[in-house]
Amino acid sequence: MSSLVIAKALILPMTEERKSVAGYVRVVDGVITEIGAGAPAKGVDKEESIDAAGCVLMPGLINAHTHLYQVLLRAVWEDLELMPWLKRIYGCARALRPEHFYAGSLLGCIEAIRSGVTTVCEHNFLNPSPECALETIRAIRDSGVRAVFARTIMDAGEIVPDCTKEKPEEAFRRIESILATHDGGTDLTFMTGPNTPPINTTPGLLKEIRGFADDKAIGISAHVAESKSVVETVRREHGKGGVVEFLHQFGIPAKNSIFAHSVHVSNDEICILKETGTSVSHNPVSNMMLGDGVAPVVEMLRQGVNVALGTDGAASNHSQDLFDTMKAASLLQKVHHQDAGVIDPYAVLRMATSGGAKALGLDAICGTIEVGKRADLILVDIDTVHNQPVNDIFSQIVHCAKASDVQTVMVSGEILMQDRKLLRHDEKQILADARQANRDLMERVTKLSF
Repeated sequence: MSSLVIAKALILPMTEERKSVAGYVRVVDGVITEIGAGAPAKGVDKEESIDAAGCVLMPGLINAHTHLYQVLLRAVWEDLELMPWLKRIYGCARALRPEHFYAGSLLGCIEAIRSGVTTVCEHNFLNPSPECALETIRAIRDSGVRAVFARTIMDAGEIVPDCTKEKPEEAFRRIESILATHDGGTDLTFMTGPNTPPINTTPGLLKEIRGFADDKAIGISAHVAESKSVVETVRREHGKGGVVEFLHQFGIPAKNSIFAHSVHVSNDEICILKETGTSVSHNPVSNMMLGDGVAPVVEMLRQGVNVALGTDGAASNHSQDLFDTMKAASLLQKVHHQDAGVIDPYAVLRMATSGGAKALGLDAICGTIEVGKRADLILVDIDTVHNQPVNDIFSQIVHCAKASDVQTVMVSGEILMQDRKLLRHDEKQILADARQANRDLMERVTKLSF
């Protein structure tokens, strides 16, 4: 039996009740067994301890939508709107190799860990060969983060390379193979989904994908209504008012579905999201970079829609930093509504923790600090110039704290980073491998025409 106590911390449980506790958390065999104020009682012999004085102890952040390998594509295609940008991202599949996915995904995971993320939802949509998905999964497992791997499908689309188009039955066979060979328990779970309906998925696929997901007891992840152009396509080609309305006829919105972006959705569609229990992953930095617009997050929250936060890939964000994303999510709604009080910092912090866990079907496992949950925890140093003095800890975690303030990260009680030092990995080697993968990928990309 392993036992660990984290003492002298300011604990933010991030439950529905807005509270903080000056005290300790005890972890036994990766599970939270005790939360208390003040000093802990003596534990078992050889119990490890962490002195968390000057730190906030909170649930690890949950990145509900990303494309990890895209760290290799930081700042490659700038100043493009969604569709021209997608043309290049999709076209890049002709140059991508399995080793690129491994090196890029591992670097993405390490960046996530160093910025306090303990769970990622990897939305996998480029599969020029089955090995590409497998190498991404291998990188995730090697990193130690908790993950949901959403292996999505494209079966159509003018800008989609033939090497990534799949007939539904072919894609389903490949997903079944992944499920059969990767039993990761709660550390690694799976989803599927139509990648960006309807611009790269046919109605035929949409008819089949809900049945397949239900049969395999997995959820659905999809890019939804990210840009006005996608909504215009739905209206022009399918006679529906919006993407959520279009997907509703196929049963895609559901309690185990997460819709990334959801920028251009109507009030009626927000009602569909609420009624079906569908979650949304809000990706404000990516949406701003691509000029997509501002998602109606305040309206969703008011109607009771569960909203999580995601960085999206580094090709449309530049980073995997969820602290940046939290601050952007808060300030973007304030300026959009021209109302400084329109969104509560606590709500934003919940989006990055418990909201993400609920969206990914992991709310019984992580997302809050409660007895019985896995110890997916981070320590954030608040004894710093830019965090002091503390007047409202929730606002200051959202608006003042930085990824570099994260000192310690653990998943299921395993410490992945302590005092900013990675314990599982040689960071210099990971960087060297990623640079080599980037050089090789860029050489291949320069030979492509878009």
